[in-house]
Amino acid sequence: MKSITRRNFLKSSGALLALPALGASAAKSKAPVRFVGMYHTNGVNPYKWFPTTAGPDYEMPENVALLSDLRDDTTMISGAAHWKSPQSAGHSGITNFLTGCGNGSGVAYHTSQSLDQYLAPTIGKGTRIESLSLSWRSGVGNLGGGIHTMSFGPYGNPIPAISSPKKIFEMLFVEPTAAAKEKFRYRLGNNQSILDNLMEESKDLNRRLGKQDREKLDEYLTNVRRVETLMVREDKWLDVPRHEVDAKLASKLMAADRHDLDLMIELMYLALVSDSTRVITYVPMSEGGLYHATSHWNKNPEKLLPLLDEWDRKWIGALGKLGTKLKATAEGEGNFLDRTVILYGGGHGRKPHYAHDLPALVMGGKSLGIKHGRHLAFQHLEDANIRGREKAEDFRARTKIHRKVPLCNAHVSLANALGVETAKFGDSTGAMDGLLA
Repeated sequence: MKSITRRNFLKSSGALLALPALGASAAKSKAPVRFVGMYHTNGVNPYKWFPTTAGPDYEMPENVALLSDLRDDTTMISGAAHWKSPQSAGHSGITNFLTGCGNGSGVAYHTSQSLDQYLAPTIGKGTRIESLSLSWRSGVGNLGGGIHTMSFGPYGNPIPAISSPKKIFEMLFVEPTAAAKEKFRYRLGNNQSILDNLMEESKDLNRRLGKQDREKLDEYLTNVRRVETLMVREDKWLDVPRHEVDAKLASKLMAADRHDLDLMIELMYLALVSDSTRVITYVPMSEGGLYHATSHWNKNPEKLLPLLDEWDRKWIGALGKLGTKLKATAEGEGNFLDRTVILYGGGHGRKPHYAHDLPALVMGGKSLGIKHGRHLAFQHLEDANIRGREKAEDFRARTKIHRKVPLCNAHVSLANALGVETAKFGDSTGAMDGLLA
């Protein structure tokens, strides 16, 4: 793909953005950094995902080889897990992947803040949208199962996702009419009056509550404040011209009201390179759903693994498309991928529904000190991709030599690479060995 600069991108897409005057402090500010979390549902074909050797000379398995052009921008991770999760936690992976909160079979459902929402207040400053949660279906879904979002706020409150390419495009790139602006500001004024009264009344109520009820009230008020903050942020950006997108592409996006994988990748790319947001999460399909049977591939591997391959290649191909487009877009002395960190993976491990050896990789962030072109293996690899049914005692003996590395160690490393000083996240025990230079 021909390399394009951000200026050429804006010019070719018809952008007529009037940039604000920059003061000395703004001119000296650091170049933006970005984070993307992408989820791979219902597990992977382990024989075509997990490398059999570690280090920089590892061989990319067949399905991961779709990313071969991005090998030097990618690090594979195996043997890491959310160790708080029970082994049978595969379908709870969407809530666990960016949080490490440890949901699963036999565990009372709970959530905690996700990595994207932890990063967003810092790296998302100065953008129209602080963070963007995308999914195959809008809203939150069923919190106990069938959840649609992988983004969770400070108290573990789920952040509703958006699935319509049209609505996403309108939010990011369509100029509101004068009447729409007036209506929004009228609503904002009314909401602020209501919120002021609510906050005042809550002060008196808070003094009369016990500790547990005060915590619940504080959680509720935090969510209320978040709504107010989002509306105030939107008001500040309401009169700032938006990036204009090529008319043909805009027409295609405006006609797509239902989820479309290729269009979602296109929108993620546009959102990042236009600096409309710097934090995105994306869940392309539900855990279970249309191809739930493939997550039980061990019951009929001859039939189900080829079907799982089709989905694997679809999701991995979409990741490759996003990475390739970002790498082909120049930014400063490098490209957009160099300052964008993509954490990609799922909640089903090497064994079906087994959540203690998760498929994960990190792409991008070269300019942020992330070491790439290697496989970080936190387990013994001999016979790891065993075929057929494994005896329970053999499985226990083999997994005893896991180094028990939490996947959240990667979260700690990535947060620090993105400039958010972090010592602890989720069930982390420190930074992930070998991920940063």
